[in-house]
Amino acid sequence: MKRSSGFDKLSPLLTDKEFVCLWTIGGLRGAARWLEILVIGIYTFQVSGSPFVVAMMLVSRMMPMVLFGTVIGAIAENMDRRRVLICTCAVMTLSAGVGAVAAAADIASLPLLAALALINGLGWATDWPVRRTLVGDVIEAKQLSNAMSLESLTNSATRMIGPIVGGLAFQTVGLDGAYIIASFIYGLTLLLAIKFTPPQTSSPAKRLESLFVRLKSGLKYVRCNQVIAGVLIITVIINLFGFCYVAILPAWASENFQVKPIFVGLLASAEGTGAVFGSLVLALRAQKKRYFQRLFLIGAVTFVGCLFIAAQFTIYEVAVLILFCAGIGIAGFTVMQSTIILNETAPEYRSRIMGILAACIGAGPLGVINIGMIAELTSAGTAIVISSALGMSLIAFLAWRLPTIWR
Repeated sequence: MKRSSGFDKLSPLLTDKEFVCLWTIGGLRGAARWLEILVIGIYTFQVSGSPFVVAMMLVSRMMPMVLFGTVIGAIAENMDRRRVLICTCAVMTLSAGVGAVAAAADIASLPLLAALALINGLGWATDWPVRRTLVGDVIEAKQLSNAMSLESLTNSATRMIGPIVGGLAFQTVGLDGAYIIASFIYGLTLLLAIKFTPPQTSSPAKRLESLFVRLKSGLKYVRCNQVIAGVLIITVIINLFGFCYVAILPAWASENFQVKPIFVGLLASAEGTGAVFGSLVLALRAQKKRYFQRLFLIGAVTFVGCLFIAAQFTIYEVAVLILFCAGIGIAGFTVMQSTIILNETAPEYRSRIMGILAACIGAGPLGVINIGMIAELTSAGTAIVISSALGMSLIAFLAWRLPTIWR
C-alpha cells in the first residue's frame, strides 16, 4: 500500500479557503509586526544610544497582551470574531499610516512611536483568542497539529523576512518608507478579513455569565489541567527570559559586531530562518499526540540554550548559525504550544484559555525591562547570557516538579 506524503496530509488544509484566509492574515500581520519591531529598535538606538530605551519600546508593544489578553479572551466568547478581526486589522492599518505620515513630516518622536506600538500591540493581543481560535473552529481536530505547524511556519517566515525588509527599508527609504510598507501590509489583512466567510461557531451564542465569572472559571479550568498549566508556565518563562533578547538585539549587534542595519536585520532573521525549517519538518510529518509535550519541552530548552551560547561569541557568522539552531528549537515550542492548548481545551472554553495564553506570552515586558536594565549596567551580550541561563534553570526546575509536562 502506498504511503501518503507529508504534502498529501497538508492538502486538506491548503484547499480550505477559510483556513488559508486566516493563515494568510496571520502571516501578513506577523511580517508587519517584525518589520516594525526592528525599525523602531534601530531608530530608537540611533536617537537615544540606550539599550534600555530600546527595550522599553518593545515593552510598549507587548504590554497590552499581559494586561488585556485574558480579558479579551473572555469578552471574545460572546462576540462575532470576524468583526473583531476586521476592526483590529483596520486599527493596525491606520496606526501604521499615522507613523508613515509623522515620519515623512519629520515630527516622529519616541513617545509617538511608543504610542503607535502600544496600539498595534493591542491588536496583536487579539490574535490568539480571535484569529487562532477561528482556526480551531474551521478545521477538524485531527488537523490541529499540521495547522499549527503551518501557523508556526508562517510566523517563523515573518521573523525571517520582516527584519530583513525592515533593515533594508530603514537603510534605503528611512523610517517613513518602512511605515508605508507596514501600512500596505496591514491593509491587505483588512481586505482578507472582510473577505473571510466565518463558520457558525465564529459568532457563539451569548452566555449569561458575567465577565468576572468567565475569567474565574477559565483560571479554574487551567488549575485543574496540569498539562495546560505546565504549557502556560513555560510560556511565561520563555517570554520572560528568552524572547526578550529581541528587544536588545540591535544593541547587541552594534556592540559585538559593528554592522550596518541590513546585517542587523539578517542577524534578527536567523532565528526565524531556523524556525521556518523546523516548522516545515513538523508540518510535513504527522506528529503523534503522545509526543506533543516532549517536543514542546525540548524546543523550549533548545531555544534558550542556543541564546546562552550565541551571546558569548563575537564572530558574526557563528552567532547567525547558532541563532538558526535556536529557531529550530522555537519551532517545536510554538507549534506544540497552541496545539496542546487547543487539544486539551473543550471548544466552549477555547477563547478564554487562548486569552490566558496571550496574557502569558505578554509577560515578556517584565523580561524586556529586566534584560534592558542588565544591558545598561553591563552589555547587551552579558544580559542575554544571564537571562537565558535563568530561563534554562527555571525550565529544568519545573520539569522536575511537574513531570506531566514532558510525559
